[in-house]
Amino acid sequence: GQLAWASPGAHAAMGFLVESEPLDWDQAMRWLTYVRDHGIEQFVHIFHQVKYLKEDLLRWGDELEHCILKTVGDPDDPDRTVRVSLRGPEAIEQLKQLDAHGRLHGLSDMDMCNWMPEYARYMLESTPGKPYEGLTDLLQVEDRMRLRRSRLLAVLAPGEIAPTVTTFPLLGVGEFCDPPAGPPGGPFSESIFLPDAIISPHPRFGALTRNIRKRRGSKVEIRRPRFEDEKTPEPEHIGMVFVPETVEEADKMDHVYADAMGFGMGCCCLQVTFQASSVQESRHLYDHLAVLTPLMLALTAATPFMRGWLLDEDSRWNSVAMSVDDRKPCERGSARKFSETDCHGDPHVAGGGKAFLRKSRYDSIDCYLCACQGGANTQKFNDLAMVFSEEHVQRLVKSGVDLTLAKHIAHLFARDPLVIFKDRITLDDRKDIDHWENLQSTNWQTVRWKPPPPHKGVLDTNSQEHIGWRVEFRSMEIQMTDFENAAMTIFIILVSRVVLTLDLNLYIPISRLEENMEVAQGRNACSTATFWFRNLILPEHVRSKFSPSPAHRKADDMRRMSLAEILGGSDSFPGLIPLCNTYLDFIGCDSVTRSALNRYLGFILRRARGELMTPATWMREFITKHPSYQKDSRIPAAAAHDLMVAAADIGEGRRACPELLGDIELPLVEPARNPKSSSSSSGGPWDELATHYVERAKLRQDEALDAEIMNKLKDLQTLQKELEDLQATEKRAAQLLTATLPRSSPQKRSLERRFRDLVL
Repeated sequence: GQLAWASPGAHAAMGFLVESEPLDWDQAMRWLTYVRDHGIEQFVHIFHQVKYLKEDLLRWGDELEHCILKTVGDPDDPDRTVRVSLRGPEAIEQLKQLDAHGRLHGLSDMDMCNWMPEYARYMLESTPGKPYEGLTDLLQVEDRMRLRRSRLLAVLAPGEIAPTVTTFPLLGVGEFCDPPAGPPGGPFSESIFLPDAIISPHPRFGALTRNIRKRRGSKVEIRRPRFEDEKTPEPEHIGMVFVPETVEEADKMDHVYADAMGFGMGCCCLQVTFQASSVQESRHLYDHLAVLTPLMLALTAATPFMRGWLLDEDSRWNSVAMSVDDRKPCERGSARKFSETDCHGDPHVAGGGKAFLRKSRYDSIDCYLCACQGGANTQKFNDLAMVFSEEHVQRLVKSGVDLTLAKHIAHLFARDPLVIFKDRITLDDRKDIDHWENLQSTNWQTVRWKPPPPHKGVLDTNSQEHIGWRVEFRSMEIQMTDFENAAMTIFIILVSRVVLTLDLNLYIPISRLEENMEVAQGRNACSTATFWFRNLILPEHVRSKFSPSPAHRKADDMRRMSLAEILGGSDSFPGLIPLCNTYLDFIGCDSVTRSALNRYLGFILRRARGELMTPATWMREFITKHPSYQKDSRIPAAAAHDLMVAAADIGEGRRACPELLGDIELPLVEPARNPKSSSSSSGGPWDELATHYVERAKLRQDEALDAEIMNKLKDLQTLQKELEDLQATEKRAAQLLTATLPRSSPQKRSLERRFRDLVL
């Protein structure tokens, strides 16, 4: 696809998707060191092939993750509920057929959408058909997102809805799948809540689930704070040590417990990928955008529940981190008493399975990358210890990679490859990148630095197939409307330009960045929390002229600020949104574009100030005010049904929501016409004519396919005739030669054997 550069691996969704058979963990163990070492070698070859790229265009794109749900019961049915629909793979196939039909009949790449599988069978990921370029495309984002929503609606079955929400409120509660998926558990997850049938059928996803559990030595443990209400039941199990064996035991704990990867990777999010002009610019952007990831997590907070319980937090991040935490007990520094087995080393796994790893492989970044503009003193901000192989660092440095970058790359390889495909082990490190992508794509951090695939990076920079150095912004939660998702995407793109053009310095210590990530997930963090941020972000020559600072204030000083102050500014701080306006003034932005952008920026500022709710706050309030809610922290099926229907209606513009959007009015999104389905008919007078043309197009396509088959058959017959003529000629030559050779000569016996082979 045209937007392949936006995905973590060259083959697309959630990493490196290839059609092959993954090794079981026990089989993979002997190859772990090999893959880690050869991944380093592959990076070295990638880096040196494309390190001189410069003056690449600003290309960028968004990735939306969708879910498909099935409503059960009428709106006034007291037993109504909602379930996840396991038709994701079928929907993807139908969407691809729709796009193929459109491409055959006049649509361009810009009219296309890319549809890819995600972790869960009820999920799918979408991106625009081709990357956006420059800033003039900013105003297309919302329409392109709306286009994808319309097309997704066109392939839904009766009773299905597709709200853009981060997580499904009843995941793991009773019979929550449509069609029914059977009892919980299975060889991949061994969950007491989720059946393996919810996992996407691509073999990568099941293997990830199983191998994380096997490497860890136990099921994953997701433990999140419970929202306490008037009638919340008193817990029987207190603390973080007890591991339940039944749903009933889990529901008697003092927090919300879950035990499978699906509770994390079954969440939906919004990601944005930028192409930088050079490797230096990509590293500079990586660092500064990383500082913004906690802020955008709080701003987009949309996860107030898990496994049928209301949470006392607003975001998905730690739930996902825990859901893929493959660390062994020694690596986690577990509070439980280690047994000798827990800390027994294993030479195959990274660090022998004993090195302490501060956090899951899904978490905030561990270090800054830039050794250039504003980052000359990067190391003083990298104030937390990193784990890596000194041998890998030295290999990278000796190859010409600078020490700062070498440590970043090596620390990715302090983790083990989780999925190794049987026929993708022994590769050519000068051309293949599987082992590099294996570790790169399963270090799920808030920002990802992405070197170009060599065969794409070496293409002319003006080529649509060219891929340069990219940075992926990964912390945002998906929003209920295309307007909100577009606003967040546009803001991040603008801020990236502001950082570069206005020469901002946003560096704070990594330790403070990690504090911000924890704060960002708290309830109502968007409007009530404060975050560590630099006091002085403008270059010295600018601030000394236009915003004199107190003499006692040092350049690296920081303080806690509200999101409203960081974004909107104050008497002592310029604010990122006012700086966006300064940038637009600087580039001479036209009034039409400016007016549209102000609509998005104004909305973001109102949310940061608490004038508008986050999706998390709105959804929690929806549940607690629902007539069926018993004030016991549990989400009734009827409340979940009504919430998901309301979210779908708001996203489609059928229901106003001033608490979320203020006075923003959204256009109605109807399902696109689906020429493959009679159920999408509008009943208009021209339906019969349209149907005629669809049938004619299918007939012509079938005729073209038949003609192609006939041509291939003719080509095959021609080749068969040529082969028969060659064999006949060789037979005659062999007969002539054998007639002239002595009866017992070795040459004659050899030719006779060859003759018999030809006859056979």
